[in-house]
Amino acid sequence: MNQVVTINGRVSCSKPRGVYATMLRFDGKKSNLIHFLLIIAAIYTVLASGIQNRTQLEWYETCFQRLTLTLHGIWLLMVRFKRWQYIELIEIFESQTRCNLDSSQAHRHFVKIRTTFYYFCAFIAFSVMFMIYYYPVMTFLDSNDYFQLVKSLLLKSLTAITLVSYLSYLQFIVESCLHIHACWFAVIERIHSLKKTDSRSLTSDEILEVRSMYSIAAVVTEKMDSFLRLPIFYFCSLYIITYFILLVQFWHKPNIVGFLRLAIRFANLFLVIWNMTYIHYLSTQCFHDVYSLSYEKHSSQVNDEIHLFLDRIAQSNVGFSFLKVSLITPTFITSLASLNLTFVLALPSLL
Repeated sequence: MNQVVTINGRVSCSKPRGVYATMLRFDGKKSNLIHFLLIIAAIYTVLASGIQNRTQLEWYETCFQRLTLTLHGIWLLMVRFKRWQYIELIEIFESQTRCNLDSSQAHRHFVKIRTTFYYFCAFIAFSVMFMIYYYPVMTFLDSNDYFQLVKSLLLKSLTAITLVSYLSYLQFIVESCLHIHACWFAVIERIHSLKKTDSRSLTSDEILEVRSMYSIAAVVTEKMDSFLRLPIFYFCSLYIITYFILLVQFWHKPNIVGFLRLAIRFANLFLVIWNMTYIHYLSTQCFHDVYSLSYEKHSSQVNDEIHLFLDRIAQSNVGFSFLKVSLITPTFITSLASLNLTFVLALPSLL
């Protein structure tokens, strides 16, 4: 994997990593091959997911998965032509603020999130790979048919590529969120430095500089939200709807496989949604930190800048959104949890 190196030679932790980020940020034959394989994996999954001999709930789940995978394939075709937009997007904050995003706080945060995500992906990959290749190998041990084994392994390899594509897609969303986290960490760290400055030596230019950093971070967040509008839409739609379908299936026929599928789907949803929600939390944290500055005695010019800063924060709703309709905030998560609880309580009467 290509690594991003800063001017002083360290590996940058703030730049998005993973298959999708590499495909967009770097050009060449490897990048084109990755893009081609991701599209093939999406097409294969759509064609391979049959809908015959399924229950009604499974039929609905498969149809919805086909629809979202088709949208995903369309987005993959579109995003290749917008790769320069993504490259410029992840460079905007540092180029305009001249601020280093690789702070110690951001590094600790990134290590924690990435370690959790990598362990989670490794568990999913191991479990699914075992189920994918178990049947062809056991069939070969019974028949000793090498031709059938090679054929089965090739087909299963396409399924494995689909799994890697799926995990890479989740990683791309999480890594994009982490880059936005780094921008807001830089803003909050700069505000904290103002709080440590003697109130008598604090100038309006310093407040203006941080207010400008806040505005740039808000713009970067809004642009990233626009860039990820379609992926966020079909991620939330697919996971929420299929989660309810799996919940109904498990309630109707409890088994260990159904429980594992439900638990993995919930963990996926929680991990990605939490990183989206944390963006709104960080932007809100700026308001509390700036508001605490107003308690101290400052010159009239500094007070005016602080009030302008507070007005700027109060008038903006910063964060990722669901199709620009609903901001993904803790309130959004609470509403989703309430809907889930209502659905669970109504299940006995629906079945």
